[in-house]
Amino acid sequence: MKGKALLLVLLLLGAYAYVNGYLSPEDVHSTVDRLSGERNGSGVSGSYSSTIPGNVSVSGANGSVYVRFDAPAINENLPGLLYTLAEENNATIVDAYYLGEPVLRLTLENGSAFFEDIRTPEFRIRSDLGLFDVNIVDVSATNETAAVTLEYLADGEGFWKDYFAMAFVVLEDAPWVETVSITYLTENGTVTLSMSSEDIIRLQSGEVTSEELPGLVTVSKTEGR
Repeated sequence: MKGKALLLVLLLLGAYAYVNGYLSPEDVHSTVDRLSGERNGSGVSGSYSSTIPGNVSVSGANGSVYVRFDAPAINENLPGLLYTLAEENNATIVDAYYLGEPVLRLTLENGSAFFEDIRTPEFRIRSDLGLFDVNIVDVSATNETAAVTLEYLADGEGFWKDYFAMAFVVLEDAPWVETVSITYLTENGTVTLSMSSEDIIRLQSGEVTSEELPGLVTVSKTEGR
């Protein structure tokens, strides 16, 4: 669920910033109010102002204030929580962490506010694959390969559609890799499906024929004990 919630937050904020070019402090208040669906007389949603984040640390250098905190949850209240902490501490940068992982950054600069997705590639992959009916067991990303180990929980009808979609999501989150591998845990062992990044891009661009597609996926199996 946290993957879906975080993706929704990032998409809404990203779309708003794209249309307007930037977010002013007033824009942030307005956007957060619309995300949370609540508003009080001050123009700031009460739902996030009452949420107490954990482990808030404040530091300063060269006239700038940096705030880092552990978010209690990943939901639509997160942007407002960042902005509230920025206002309370007169901070220029506020970073939200969740379960020890960096998630979202708010930067205030020259009267404007900028939100930035600061998830690590591994956490980004975990979050984004949360949109699928899977249980993520392990994620790794090197200079050459992005590898995911998971349990596939959906029925077999949409297996290949989900596989190709997940491979593309992984590549979007780790665009420098040469290969994307997804390992499926089964009752009898594992099945690993691998594709080159080039072929994944070609597939998404509609440049791969149905006759060519089977030869682009490398399959390897291991037997269970």
